[in-house]
Amino acid sequence: MSSWTRRLAGAATFVAAAVALTTGPAAAEDPITLRVAHSYPTRHTGAIAMEYWGKLVDEQSNGRLKFEIYPAEQLAKSSDLLDAAINGISDISYAAPLYVSDRLPLSTVSAIPLVGNKSDPREQGAAYSELALGTLNEVEYVPQGVRVIQASVTHAYQLMTTKTKILTPDQLKGVKLRSSGGIQERSVEALGAIAVAIPAPDLYPALQRGTVDGSLFNIPTAGGYKLEEQLRYSTSNLNFGLFPTLYVINENVWQKLPKDLQDLLIKTGKEMDEYVQKLYVERAETFAADLAKRGGEVYAIPASGVPVWAGKLKPVQAAWVKDYDGRGLPGTRVFHEWEELMTSR
Repeated sequence: MSSWTRRLAGAATFVAAAVALTTGPAAAEDPITLRVAHSYPTRHTGAIAMEYWGKLVDEQSNGRLKFEIYPAEQLAKSSDLLDAAINGISDISYAAPLYVSDRLPLSTVSAIPLVGNKSDPREQGAAYSELALGTLNEVEYVPQGVRVIQASVTHAYQLMTTKTKILTPDQLKGVKLRSSGGIQERSVEALGAIAVAIPAPDLYPALQRGTVDGSLFNIPTAGGYKLEEQLRYSTSNLNFGLFPTLYVINENVWQKLPKDLQDLLIKTGKEMDEYVQKLYVERAETFAADLAKRGGEVYAIPASGVPVWAGKLKPVQAAWVKDYDGRGLPGTRVFHEWEELMTSR
């Protein structure tokens, strides 16, 4: 070996040793950080739930996956959150189908009244999650470039009144009921009552003044508006629709995630929903107790009477299916699957 060759080999050995000393062992895999956008104010239950989900993801992935959360419309306005995920402004976005029903029409199936016979909120939530992560992803989300990874519903909207305990639809003739419009308005009218569109923040004074005799509302949220101070009665086992909320992820981002992290997102999303459901149950119990203190009652319609209510609302269900079938969408398929998931066999 020539002296030049020996010097070159020695230099290479020195460089390799220096690199080994400065770099040490191979660096650990950098964590994947996903930008999450939602519209909830920071103290809202939804925002608290998202923080909880982020903690679960971080802990259960051993730091491999993290959420960078943008609450209160910081990354995009509420109406633009779906597009934010589609266009990659966010990786994950909150989506409320009833607020963007022109974009997510089939996802509003949960708002159809009295579908199936399940009245346990946890079972109803599990049913919608299965529908959303399965069929709705196939027909409504993935074609738009996003995918549902978490789906929840509120407790079912119930019938609440200020004076009369309603047991049959016949008692509602001429009764003025607040509705949020759309399918709820059609439900109120199908029962023979008079639908009055009133925003939720204005419902308390409307009940106080007698502008309406009652409302369709879900029990945990009613307590947040202190409606127990103006109401007397509320059903517990009817279903005038479930308000759905979802989180969607950009499909390209999803496909790049390792399979175990995909599975982890789905798993922890369900755990987050369990956390929220516990909060809902606590609020529902508080509402019922407060109503009882004022001489009111949360009561169940007898099982033998529920089919009478369902029969009155069948035209509302049929109209939803006909409308979306008429637009060339698989309304019949989605409704029948939803009905099966919501029915105890």
